[in-house]
Amino acid sequence: MNKLFMVLAVAILLFLAGCSSSDSIDSSELDQYDVVQTSFEVIQDDFVFRLVSEKEEYKEGEEVTLYGEIEYIGEKDEITIHHSSSAIFFPMEEKIRSYLIDYNVEDEGLETRLRKGEPYREDYKKSGGYSPEEDPENYINFIKDFIEREDFPTGYYVVEGYADFFLEEEDGEPREVFKIEGKIDFKVYE
Repeated sequence: MNKLFMVLAVAILLFLAGCSSSDSIDSSELDQYDVVQTSFEVIQDDFVFRLVSEKEEYKEGEEVTLYGEIEYIGEKDEITIHHSSSAIFFPMEEKIRSYLIDYNVEDEGLETRLRKGEPYREDYKKSGGYSPEEDPENYINFIKDFIEREDFPTGYYVVEGYADFFLEEEDGEPREVFKIEGKIDFKVYE
């Protein structure tokens, strides 16, 4: 009877271990990563691109504040940029799990007028997707949870953001295309 009880107890423990999330992260795993930079700025031609996380560390339940800015610093008073649904993209990776979180494009052919010295700001809006046929169940569950919640799950996030837009020259010359990239990171603790 004791052997049967022991076998049953071990089977139950193995079942429960298999049902628990292998995707959970504890603070010791998170502590192995150092945040390198929460803000990034670069000048390319007549434009300044900024990528910012308001903080190095957030707690689950707290809103994560991410944004990007494009500032025109050229000679004209204002200029029009052409872009898709967003001029600034925020693809990121949760590094501990190695999960990519894409930033989707919805519309094409939009334009935004930039005034000299006045930053155009886009706040991060959650995005992401998965393929039910190709992606592992843990990844699908993570992305579903990520999109449904208002905060971020525990993890170490690296954002490889970029501004993607083009200019059309007034004299009929070929358009000038810009893809200005930056990288920031932050952590979310339980």
